[in-house]
Amino acid sequence: SFFLWRIRTFLSFLTLLFFWLAVFAGKNNFAGYQKSQMLTYVVAVAFLRGLIFSTRTTALASWIREGDLNIVLLRPLSIYKFLLSRDLADKLLNFLFVVFEIILVMKVFGFSITFPENWLIAAASVVFLFFSFCLYFFLSITISLTAFWTDDIWAVRFLFGVIFLDFLSGAFFPLDFLPLWLKSALAFTPFPYLVYYPIKVWLNQIPILKAGQAMAICFLWLCLFFWLAKWLWNKGFKEYGAYGG
Repeated sequence: SFFLWRIRTFLSFLTLLFFWLAVFAGKNNFAGYQKSQMLTYVVAVAFLRGLIFSTRTTALASWIREGDLNIVLLRPLSIYKFLLSRDLADKLLNFLFVVFEIILVMKVFGFSITFPENWLIAAASVVFLFFSFCLYFFLSITISLTAFWTDDIWAVRFLFGVIFLDFLSGAFFPLDFLPLWLKSALAFTPFPYLVYYPIKVWLNQIPILKAGQAMAICFLWLCLFFWLAKWLWNKGFKEYGAYGG
């Protein structure tokens, strides 16, 4: 449910904050990060969890398996527009909660965050955020559409959410702490472009040309999952048997 999701993400926020406050106890720099930058990273992770990782597209899998997709298809909107409208409403609600939580935590613990040095970095961060939102939207739909062929969709989603999203996106820790070869390998996957790179752009920790390159790669992954989602939908819909309906 929504409130269980908010409790989980808020506890994750506090856990991550307590961990890094302990790491920076008595010091202002660690592994190339200033304390203010790391606290900004933690706050940004909480914000992105609420704005990007919150999604209603997971319901698509249960609609397919239980036959409720029939009811959805009777609506005047296409399946993508319907899912997007639900997603935007959910993200708006999450946005209100996460902003309140961030302000509350910053007041209680008495710290501030780092903001972009100029409008160009701020604008690039906003564009990157939009790309990340769209990428996750179609990526999540792609996973849900596998329900046309498998009953064990929740195991796939758990593996995706816990392993790939949390660890490989940089939601638990900045990917700078990984071995260089592993960090370089992850750059060829879509996951760092959901959390790690958008935050690095905000913190102005990568050159503007590299930021543009990261945004371009994110856009390419977005296009790939847009195409893959449409292809799976067209293929799966032909075989749809309205299970349970």
